[in-house]
Amino acid sequence: MAVHDLDMTRFLVGEDPIDILSVGSCHIDKSIEVLDGSEAFDTAACILRYPNGVQAMVDVCRQSSYGYDQRAEVLGTKGMIATDNVYPNTARLFKTDFTGNADMPYDFFLQRYNEAYVTETIAFCESLVNDSPVPCTGEDGLVALIMSIAADKSAAENRWVKFNEIIDQVYCSSPTQCELLIGSDVFPEGFRPVSKPKELLVPDVDSKK
Repeated sequence: MAVHDLDMTRFLVGEDPIDILSVGSCHIDKSIEVLDGSEAFDTAACILRYPNGVQAMVDVCRQSSYGYDQRAEVLGTKGMIATDNVYPNTARLFKTDFTGNADMPYDFFLQRYNEAYVTETIAFCESLVNDSPVPCTGEDGLVALIMSIAADKSAAENRWVKFNEIIDQVYCSSPTQCELLIGSDVFPEGFRPVSKPKELLVPDVDSKK
């Protein structure tokens, strides 16, 4: 539910995260409570720890009665930057009993991110035509997936989860594969497996005999 939001924190911080703590619950559609794992959540919150003590917090919900609500804030020692929701127009009302936007925010993601979809499509086509790197790499997508899997594990086990735990669990299905990943640059440093490949080897039956 929050994979894009988790990915956005990495973009805003400009670093690779260390670990995550997540919780989830169901308040809106009780029929989904029978689903497995985080699929049973319609409301969730995550805390991510980044290097140098930087923290990121993500709150998500499947329902917003007042429009498509997606905002972000970055607080620093010298100030803050915030992004607001997107509205159909910039008109604002000032009355004795109300002050605010004349219209509700866009209520559908295709409207909310119209400019973003056009921009990313242009960037992708330019990369194909010019044989140049895309702004978002395969590594970015893979790391975002790992972050979301770690969030699921954290909510299920009620604890902080390091991202390299997920690499061990998902990608070290064989000693050969794990060894290749440890020595590769596919994952950022904090996401690489920590297990020694030899520890995953099945004891040699012949040598035991």
